[in-house]
Order: sequence, then C-alpha cells, then structure tokens
Amino acid sequence: MAGDSTHIQIPGKVSGKIFSNFHSNINTGNNALAFEITRAYLGYENRLSEYFEACVRLDIGSPEDLSEYSRIRRYAYFRSAYLKFNYKKITSYFGIIDLQHFKLQERFWDHRYIEKSFNDRYRFGNTADLGWLINYDWKKWLAVDFTVMNGEGYTNLQNDNTLKAGSGITINPWENLVTRIYCDYTTKESDQVTVAGFIGYRKKEKYSAGIEYNYRFNEEFQDGNDKFGYSVYGSWNPFKKIQLFGRYDELSSNKHQGEEIPWNISSDGSSIIAGIEYSPIKLIKIAFDYQDWFPYAKSEANRQFIYLNLEISF
Repeated sequence: MAGDSTHIQIPGKVSGKIFSNFHSNINTGNNALAFEITRAYLGYENRLSEYFEACVRLDIGSPEDLSEYSRIRRYAYFRSAYLKFNYKKITSYFGIIDLQHFKLQERFWDHRYIEKSFNDRYRFGNTADLGWLINYDWKKWLAVDFTVMNGEGYTNLQNDNTLKAGSGITINPWENLVTRIYCDYTTKESDQVTVAGFIGYRKKEKYSAGIEYNYRFNEEFQDGNDKFGYSVYGSWNPFKKIQLFGRYDELSSNKHQGEEIPWNISSDGSSIIAGIEYSPIKLIKIAFDYQDWFPYAKSEANRQFIYLNLEISF
C-alpha cells in the first residue's frame, strides 16, 4: 500500500513448500484413514554480487529413525545452507548442498510431494549433504561434476573421519533428451561404491519419461551385500491443467554364495504409483493416486493405498 510506513522491503527471495495428504489403506480389514502433513520447507536466498549467491532452507518433518508412533513429532533441519559461486562455465556450491545426481532424476519424476525419488526412497544415498560441489559446463551438451561430502546426510553430523567422493557426467545429445552416469565412493571397514545411469526425455507441458538404474556394492560397508534396482516413470498432459502420471520401481539384493535367499529379502520388492494431477494455479498441485508395495518376502503382506496428495508452493 502506497504510503504505508510499516511495509518492509526484504532483499532476496523467501520461498516455502508444503506436502500434505489424505490416504486410506485398502487391503486391510478396517481400511484405516489418515490426514498427514509430511513435510514443509521454508527458505531464503539472496544474490550477494555478480558471482555469489547465498541460500538457507529449513526442512521441517519427522526423521525416518522415529517409530511410527512418534511420527507426529516435527523437527527442523537445515536442508540447504550454502554459498554459490558462478563464473562463466563453472558453478560451485559449498555448505549443506543439494546433490546434483538426485536433483536431476527428481525433476524428471516431478512428483516429490507424492513419493521420494528411487535413490532417496531406498537409501542409495542422500538428497543433500555437507560438502563442496563443482560443476563444469564443458560444452553446451556436456557437463561434468565432482562432489566431496561427509556422506552422512544433511540430518546427521559427521561422526567419523571418512568422506564420500562422487562424480557424474551429464550429456544432452539432442534437445529434450538428457543422459547421465554417476559414481560415488566411500571407504571404512570396506569400500562402498554406488553406480547409476539415467535417461530422460521431456517435452515441456506435454509429456516426460525417465528410466534409472542404481547399483550399490557393499551396502553399509558389509562385503558382498549388494543391492540394486530400477525405476521407470512418465507423465502426459492431455489438458493444460491436468496430468496423468505413473511409476514402477523394483528393488532387489544379491544372494551370498551357497544361500538360496537374497540377504536383504525383507526389504526387496516392487512398487507402483499411478494417478491424475490437477493444478488449478501454478503453485498448487492436487493428485488422486494409487500406491502399492509388493514385497518379495512371502511372509510380508502387500500394502495398497489410495491417496489424495497436495503440494502448496509460495
């Protein structure tokens, strides 16, 4: 309002995001119903000069190590807190940073408010960590990146003297097509190595598709304990504000010599997510979707849900 002396001009940009849902378990006798606010983000970023930017963002949610009966508790973590430097073909981030490998695939999946990306959901790494990332746009169609990080994730303090190193190559051979290969390495009692490949194609506001494959050697630094899997996802916009989407995941683990059952059979399985999304305005997404988890262990029960998901951005 003109002449309002209480109006304060804040430099930079304040942003926020809220994930909420209502869901029902449809393969149990009581068809349990629940409302949830699973996550909220609050951030601020500011350009300090021609070459430097700063960003801080809070992640308010429930840690995964809480029991299901304690999930109502909410804790705030620094999700991002970094200094960004950009000069010509070089971009560098230092602090609590988003890891580029996760972000690329998450953007193609584009439904984080419904479910995490494959890497994040099945713990092939962390979406953010404390470290230093350098990206070099070698050519218009080719970029390479290198990251040194704690390896513990952004919700944990570094509790040992081990760092994780990761490197990736992103190739855009044609318009709308993206390919990427990635590898990271950590050593403690043994070497833990993760390798991944991704191919994605997107026609803005029309359709998109992506497929990724991930393999981790020596999970939790246990020799011979490997896990691997793939995720396929896609979306199609038949109308401007309506999108149909789907995703299929498959997670497996290897068998030790002489064993008939994979070492991680209790966590192995496949998942389907499918639904329809309506976006009345650019900053609001509403989705009605079906989600399931079919474990490979015969002693585990299938889990099937109907969800109404909501994302609010500002």
